[in-house]
Amino acid sequence: MLYLKVFIFPIYIHFMLSVKVLILPVVVLLLGILPTKVHSQRNDSNNLPWLKTNGKYIVDESGNIIILRGTNYMGMEFGWFGHSEEDFKRIRDWGFTVVRLPIAWSYIEPKEGYYNDSYLKIVDKVISWCKKYNLYVILDMHQWNWAPKFGGNGLPNWAVEKYSTQDEAKVGFFNNETLQNEFFKLWTYVAERYKNESTIFAYDILNEPNVNYNLMNRDVFIKKLQLFYQGAINAIRKVDNKHVLFVEPPWGNEVEAFENISFNDSNLVLSTHLYTEGTWDGKTGYDGDSKKLEADFLRGYNLSLKWNVPLFVGEFGVGSSASKAHEWVRDYVNIFDKYMVSFTWWTYWRDDSSFGLLTSKGEEKENLLSALLRIYPYNFTLPPEKFSYDIYKNVSIVEWSLDNKNNKVRVLFKLPLRIGENFSVSSDFSKTTFSYNKALQELEVVAQGEQRSQLIVSSRNLSYRQKTETNTFIQFLLPISLVLNFVLVLLLTLSKVKKLKLYLK
Repeated sequence: MLYLKVFIFPIYIHFMLSVKVLILPVVVLLLGILPTKVHSQRNDSNNLPWLKTNGKYIVDESGNIIILRGTNYMGMEFGWFGHSEEDFKRIRDWGFTVVRLPIAWSYIEPKEGYYNDSYLKIVDKVISWCKKYNLYVILDMHQWNWAPKFGGNGLPNWAVEKYSTQDEAKVGFFNNETLQNEFFKLWTYVAERYKNESTIFAYDILNEPNVNYNLMNRDVFIKKLQLFYQGAINAIRKVDNKHVLFVEPPWGNEVEAFENISFNDSNLVLSTHLYTEGTWDGKTGYDGDSKKLEADFLRGYNLSLKWNVPLFVGEFGVGSSASKAHEWVRDYVNIFDKYMVSFTWWTYWRDDSSFGLLTSKGEEKENLLSALLRIYPYNFTLPPEKFSYDIYKNVSIVEWSLDNKNNKVRVLFKLPLRIGENFSVSSDFSKTTFSYNKALQELEVVAQGEQRSQLIVSSRNLSYRQKTETNTFIQFLLPISLVLNFVLVLLLTLSKVKKLKLYLK
C-alpha cells in the first residue's frame, strides 16, 4: 500500500454478536503529490544499461547520474565456489545494485599459456545471476598475500616459483616486464570474453598493489606502478573500449602516491579501500570520532576531483563483533551519502564475528545491515546539492538548487525490500508525480520546482529486529484479544437472554 501523508487508524468493530474485523481506514492527503501507475524502466531483454564515466560522475547511456551501492562477494579468488542464486536475490532485496566479484589470475591461468575456461564458466554463471537480479558486476583481479604459494591468492605459482617470500615476489613482478606482459595478456583474454556484457560495470585491474619499501624505493615503485597500470589499460583497450577501468593506489589507500601522476584513459575510476583506524583486522573497533573517518575518506575524494574522475570505495568494513561496529558503518555510509559516492562493502560472507553480512547459520547481521541499508537516490537527471539519510527515523532527504522554476528533476530511489511499499513522499516542489516499481524496488519521482526544493522519502517500517519483536508482541496479544472478544460476546448474549426473560415475565 502506498502512503502519501497517510494516517492509519486500526480499530475493532463488532459485527452482530460474534464477528470481529480489524480494519485500516486510510485518509490520503495529496497536497500536490500525485501517484502515477506503476511501470518498468527496463526492456524485456533484462540487459542493464551500459555505464561509463563523465567527469566525477558515473552515468548511464542516457546521461543520468548513477550511484552504485553493494557488496563484495569473496570466494572465487581462493577456490570457493559456493555462490548461489539465492545469495544474489538477497543482495538485490537489500536494495543493492552492484557486486564486486574477486577472481584470481592463478585460477584463470593455472599453467603458463593455458586459460581455464571451466573457471570462467563459473564466473559466467555468477554474472547471469547478477543480470537476473539487476546487479552490476565489478570484476576484481584480486590478490591477497600475492599468491597461493605464500598462503594467499592472486598470482599463479608458476609466476612466483623462484621466490621464497611474497615481498621478494612482488618486487620481482614489478621489475619484470615479461611477467607483466603475461598479466596484460590475461586481462586481454578476460576483456575479449566480456566486452559485450553490459552487466559488468568495470574491471578492477589489480587489488591493492604493494611492495615492501625496504626492498624497493617508494618513488621507484610509484613510477613502476604507473607504467604497469598504463600497460594494462592499453592492453584492455585493444579489445574493449566500453567497460570502466578501476585503478587503486598502493594498498588501496596510499592515496598520496598518486598525487603527481595520471593515466591516459577517458573511462577511468579511482578506487580506494577504507579500513580507518585499522579495522582491516576484523577486530579493531571505533572510538566514535566520525571526523577521522571523513578525513581518511577525503584523501581519496579530493584526488578524484583533481583527476576529474569518479571515486568508488571498493572496500570498507569492520568486524561485526568489534566495538561500536554499528556506529562505524552508520557514520561511514552517512559520509558516502554526503558526498554521493558509490561503494561495495567487504564482504558478503558467513561468519559470526568478522566482516560477513550473515552469521555462520545464514542469519542476517542486523547491527551491520541496519546501518548499511537505506533509501537512496541512485539514478537522477540533475545532481542534488545535498543528500542525507537518518537510519533511525528512516527518512531520506534530497535537495536541489535549481536555476529557475521550470527546471524538472527526475530521480529513481532504491528501496530495500524490508521497506516494501510502506513509504511516504513529500515535496516542496511546485509539482511532483511518482510511481513505484515493485519488481525493481524503485521509486521514480518527477518534480518541477523553484530555486531550492526538497524531496523527502520516509518509511514507517521498523528494522528487522524491531519488526520481529513487534510481530511477537502481536502474536502474544492475539489470543488474549480472542478471549476478550469471546467474553464480550458471552456477556452480550447473557444480557440479551436476561432482558428476554424479564420481558417474558
